[in-house]
Amino acid sequence: MPLFRSSTSSAPVQPRSWLRRHKFIAAAVVVVVVAAGLAVWQPWEPCDTGMRTVGTSPNCVGIDVENTSFGANDATRDLRALIDEHNAKVAGQDSVTVVVLDNMTPNARFDSIDAKHVQHGVAGALAAASRANTEQVARETSPQVRLKLANYGASNEEAEAAAQAIIDARASERIVAVVGLGQSLGHTRLAATRLSDAGLAVVSGMASADDMNRRFQDDSTHTERFYRITPTNIDAAKAAVGHLKSRKGKLVLVHDTNSGDIYSRTLAEAFRSAYWTEFGERPGEEDFSSPTDLVGISREKYMEDMFADVFARICAEQPDQVYFAGRGSDLAVFLKTIASNGICVNDLDLDVITSDDASALMHRPLPDFSPKQVRVFYTSVATQGQWDHADPPQPDSQAQYRKFEEAFNELGLTDNDPLTDGYAMSVHDALLVAIAAARGFEAPAENYKQVSNWIRKFDCKGPFSGATGKIAYQDDAGSQGNPVGKAMPIMRMEPNGHPVQESLVWTRHGASDPQSCG
Repeated sequence: MPLFRSSTSSAPVQPRSWLRRHKFIAAAVVVVVVAAGLAVWQPWEPCDTGMRTVGTSPNCVGIDVENTSFGANDATRDLRALIDEHNAKVAGQDSVTVVVLDNMTPNARFDSIDAKHVQHGVAGALAAASRANTEQVARETSPQVRLKLANYGASNEEAEAAAQAIIDARASERIVAVVGLGQSLGHTRLAATRLSDAGLAVVSGMASADDMNRRFQDDSTHTERFYRITPTNIDAAKAAVGHLKSRKGKLVLVHDTNSGDIYSRTLAEAFRSAYWTEFGERPGEEDFSSPTDLVGISREKYMEDMFADVFARICAEQPDQVYFAGRGSDLAVFLKTIASNGICVNDLDLDVITSDDASALMHRPLPDFSPKQVRVFYTSVATQGQWDHADPPQPDSQAQYRKFEEAFNELGLTDNDPLTDGYAMSVHDALLVAIAAARGFEAPAENYKQVSNWIRKFDCKGPFSGATGKIAYQDDAGSQGNPVGKAMPIMRMEPNGHPVQESLVWTRHGASDPQSCG
């Protein structure tokens, strides 16, 4: 007998719902649906289409398809609105895209590239893209060109991943070439190799290491579709030795032994060779090793300790000149060591000369060397108003530079001397060379693998005229994507950090036209 009797009749028993009867299956379905949704929308992922984060970094690597941001250290944020404005004007279904690939998020603690240099390079590309769509500076004005940015992150360590992101977006974004690649590092070369293997032309604006055009460090095979605008380290070393010839004295080569830094290694090799050719002897040498990974210590502090030991050995040599084969950020620490270290006699009279990475010191006052006498020179890839120093005059190159400068100034960058470091000029020319080649034939977005063949057509008989001068590639002479006959400014750094051009030299001598391949 039941303990309780209902005062009303009982309702019919209802069967349990499907969800209650199959709750485990339902739960599994929910998990699958949520997972699928999160695969598309990832609320924890701060990066937009074409990009991803790496480790705990607040920055994004890959191609920024939507032109949003690379994250906290984005050096290009002030140019985003201008890039959007440019791309919005691009017309025509046959339009194409050129990607600027670089370390867009440099970290001052361990990167040797300055954010301003990155910004100047992107601004130069933007000026070139604008000119290409409105002036007949790269053949015709069509197909029109859009500009996209790609980031391989701090120390270029995600260069291959960034290259793959560009390759994945190639068809949808109608990409015909990649420019930029500003530093000669091992990771940069891997990116160039990956892009070339995928059929894309790569035009570096600033990478000067001689073997950057090889597929791998120990491989003599050259990267098929790799080109550059800047003269090589061999050219820079020859120019430096020519400068030293007029003030010959005891010299010490101070060089970086970091195997991953192709720029520093090949610069030292090129200087040894040029010095031997000119003087018939080998320079004295002191070496140091810059870091690749640091934890708990800044690059500057690490290098201070390194150079204290190096300078002690240099003092024992008492040289008249030092050739510094290393990064500009490390040169700053080296100069600080010279100024602060009292181990040398006070009447030290020293010329320090180096290559284009010294532009990292621009607008940063040099240390007070007194009572020592120290002067700092460097060979540059390009600089503002360089053609005013040309002997003989180069009216065509000067006219091309003036048109570039006018377009660049319209962007309204407000920092000091944005054209002095050469990044804007070189990346500007890299983009124009790529677009001029892409416009040489029909349907370049569909036939993108042919772009590099048309870059090769800019030879000694028909060079491309850019802001940095005449750009020619001479394959039958083994140039392998290296320009021949380029001009190089010789710069002197004033105590306030302002660079002053002393002269303009050519990497090919003996011809009636110093810019010819003769």
